[in-house]
Amino acid sequence: MRRFLTFVLVVGSLFFLFKHGELPFLAQIQGFFSGSQVEHVEKKVEDTITSQSKQTKVSSIPATYDKKYTPTKIQTYWVTIKNGKLDVTGKATPYGKYYKADGVILYIDEPRANKKTTVKVPFSDNQHFHYEYPLAYSVGDVVVNLDEYYNGKKDDPNKVLGYAKYHLTDGDPYLLPSFMVQSNNPALKTLAENITAGKHTNTEKSQVIFKWVATHVAYNAPLVNASNPPIYSALQTYKTRVVLCSGYADLNAALHRAAGIDAKVVYGENHAWNEIKLNGKWQVEDPTYGSGFINLNTGKFVQSYHPAYFYKSDMHKAGEYHW
Repeated sequence: MRRFLTFVLVVGSLFFLFKHGELPFLAQIQGFFSGSQVEHVEKKVEDTITSQSKQTKVSSIPATYDKKYTPTKIQTYWVTIKNGKLDVTGKATPYGKYYKADGVILYIDEPRANKKTTVKVPFSDNQHFHYEYPLAYSVGDVVVNLDEYYNGKKDDPNKVLGYAKYHLTDGDPYLLPSFMVQSNNPALKTLAENITAGKHTNTEKSQVIFKWVATHVAYNAPLVNASNPPIYSALQTYKTRVVLCSGYADLNAALHRAAGIDAKVVYGENHAWNEIKLNGKWQVEDPTYGSGFINLNTGKFVQSYHPAYFYKSDMHKAGEYHW
């Protein structure tokens, strides 16, 4: 009888502490009860959270958001895209409230920018949350994993409350810059203007850009059979002038975009080249093969301009890079 009265007294105390937001951790509870009693209390805790979840009113869908991007609900949070920003709002989940979460952690991936960001934002008053993250580009994929965090507890980006994924289309991806095709770089913009000066049609501009890349960049012959070859951005290619096929293709794309001409970087058969939009059609250009060849006797690169590769490649396309 004494044991039963003790149990009733402790459960009543726990309920009082819960009402005042001072519920002890389960490890502390274990000091008061036997194994079966601990399981009983644990079940009451989970039942309480479940009950709160059913009673909690999740805020309605955001009143203002970009109509092209449907808001994503992650339990008690909403993720939207608005004014070029990732917008996250909501309030702590019942579980987060019960165990006193400190705030929200976001794992943001922007492939076009080659950028992965982790952001921890503490709750405001009453465990509410609102955060805006400026996106690097207005086109391309964006993925965000969302979780609540607790100080002193290790964060795991693979175990989260949920995620949201958006494909941004606020612009032409083949005219806009990326982390590999830096068409907005001042040096590359100036170079494109100088190369195309006096040219009136896009075809004329494309021809002189292609020729400049093919005749001013050399192939890094010693790396032709490398098992893990480096990739070169447009800016790296412009600065070093000795690269592999990726460098040719990225610089050719960057100069075209800087000149206002749509350009893709495509790949296939362990090679990269371009597709350029001219007269409403995508035309193949291969500045690497247009640049010259490797002497099989010496293993050295021989600069020899081949204008025929302005409209062809010897390789078969397998896909397109997201940049």
